[in-house]
Order: sequence, then C-alpha cells, then structure tokens
Amino acid sequence: MPGETDLHRTLKKEACRWLYRMGYTCIAAEVRLRPVGIIDAVGTGLFRPYHNYLALGRQMPQACFIECKASRGDFLRDLGDDGGLFPGQAGGRLGLRPRRRPRFWARREDLGKFRTCILQPLANLHYILAPAGIVQKKDLPPRWGLLVLGDGGVNVVVRAEWQEAARVEYIESAIARTLTGDIYRADSRAMDSINREIFAQQQTLATRIRGLRPHIVLAPPDGCRPL
Repeated sequence: MPGETDLHRTLKKEACRWLYRMGYTCIAAEVRLRPVGIIDAVGTGLFRPYHNYLALGRQMPQACFIECKASRGDFLRDLGDDGGLFPGQAGGRLGLRPRRRPRFWARREDLGKFRTCILQPLANLHYILAPAGIVQKKDLPPRWGLLVLGDGGVNVVVRAEWQEAARVEYIESAIARTLTGDIYRADSRAMDSINREIFAQQQTLATRIRGLRPHIVLAPPDGCRPL
C-alpha cells in the first residue's frame, strides 16, 4: 500500500508465510472486508481431524486474521479507546440511546478495528504481528493473540481465543477478489501489492530449484589412482 514502510511490508510477507506453515490453504495480503476494512493478512483452510485449532476429531474450516503493527502509534490507533465504559459507547455517556440501530455492515469508527473484528465476527482467530517490544501482553485487546517477529522468524507469544462465529465463504470470496485484482489491474496499488511480491519470489525460487541438476561423481576403477 502507498506510504507504508519497508518494515510493515516485511511483516505482511512474514504473516502470509506463517499462515502457510500453519496449514492454511487460501491466503492473501491486504484483503478488504466489510465492515472491518483492510486486513493485512488473511488465511482460511479446511483442517483434518485433530489437526485443527481445537483438536477436534472431525474436519472443520477455520479462518484467521493477522494485523501487522510496525510502530506503537499504529497499534494504539486501531484500539479505538475513546474513554467509553463499554464498546461503542462514545465518551462514556450513560443513558443516551442512538437514534437508530447501526446496520451490520456499518463500521463504528469509535470502536477501532480490533473491537469491530470481535463484535462483528468474520474469522475464528485474530492475531497481532509486531516486532519485539512494540506490543505488550497487557495491551492486547480481548480474544486477540500476539505474534512476534524476531531473528528466528515468527513466534507465538499469546495464543488467540477461538471465536465460534465465522464467515469462511465470504472471506474466501474476498481473497479471490483481491488476488484477481492484483493480477488484472494495472494501477500502482496492484503493481506494488504484497501478493505480487510473494508470487514473484516463489517463481524465482522454483526456477532456482529446477536449475539445480544432480552432479554424478563416479568412483575411479580399481587400481587407478586419481591424479
């Protein structure tokens, strides 16, 4: 996305790679999902019995959101803490009813992205990925887990709490729409997308692997000494 730092782009790539290692099969970065907005990394998959997050003895689909935070200010901006006593209560005012009930797809800006993901659920698991020292355990929003990027890669610091309600079909359609737009659009956002960079890296790696041919070294015949 325009205006983002190299660290934030690196976090998005590492988030997608972590989702792939965890077994998710449908993955994309910068996926737009109403009403929460653009999610940095999204993954869905159908997991085998005892290999899913709940270790249940049946196949089950699950979806995971990862928000990447390269700075402390970016993390605090999505908290949406406006001083209210309850989520969605602006300014802590009691006894005031809204004029009309907001629709499901209408995002409340005072809630912030973290609360919106929980109150209007789309995924089963929610994680925050940040470098070490940016986000503390005590600062995590309810139900969100914490991933930390270090020298050894991405590590799970706090496991996310499972959220039963999820809309896997809607998320997968948004992933397909994002990847299709990255392929066929020619604007600057599509050309600079994280998905294209990951795809180009995979193509380069595949070319290098195909170029590695085995070198057969034959042992010298009996009685012959190498020069």
